[in-house]
Amino acid sequence: MRRHLLALLCPLLLTACSADVSVDTPPQSVTIPVTSVARAIHVEVAVDMPEETQSLDVNVKEITADLTVVNPSKTFTLKSSARLSLTGTATPDEPKFYSDSNLPPYYASSEELLPQKEFAPNSSTPVLVNSPTLAKAIGKERIWIIVSNTVTEAGVGNPLELPLELRLENIVLHAVVSKPFEGLEGALGPSGL
Repeated sequence: MRRHLLALLCPLLLTACSADVSVDTPPQSVTIPVTSVARAIHVEVAVDMPEETQSLDVNVKEITADLTVVNPSKTFTLKSSARLSLTGTATPDEPKFYSDSNLPPYYASSEELLPQKEFAPNSSTPVLVNSPTLAKAIGKERIWIIVSNTVTEAGVGNPLELPLELRLENIVLHAVVSKPFEGLEGALGPSGL
C-alpha cells in the first residue's frame, strides 16, 4: 500500500522539479527619429536587453510587453508600426535608416510587434504587445526593433517643429518562465524511491 501511494505521488513530485517564476524587466525607453512625410521610412534601433534576461536557461511559458507610445509633437500625426528582429546592424547610439526599396535582408524574417497605427499629436498611448516573437528575445544580449513611421497629417501649430520623433517609453517585459531542476527526476522516479 505504501509503495502504491508513493507511485501515485511521483508525478506530483516530478512537476515540483520545475519552478514557475514571474519576471518583469526594468523599464527601458527608445527614441525613434521620424524623417519622412507621406512615405514610410524604416528605422532600425538596437535595444540592449537587461542583464536579468541574458543567458537564462529557462523555458518561457508566457510573455507580454507593456509600453507607452508617445508622440510629443504638438502639430503632427504620426503613423507607425514596429517589427522585432533578432538580427540587425544598428547600435544603441546609431540607428539605421531604410526605405521600402532598400530593406535589410533580415526584414522578411522579422516579426510584427505593433500593427500600423496613427498616433495623434501630443499623445501617450498605452500598448500591450502579446507576440510569440518576444519569447525569442529572452536570453539575447541585444534585439532590434524596426519601426516604420511617417507624418500623415499636420494640424495647427509650428510646421518647423523639430526634431520629430516617436518614443517607446517604459518598455517592460512580463514573463512566466520555468526552470527545470534536471537530475532530480531520477532520484524521485519509481526506481529511486
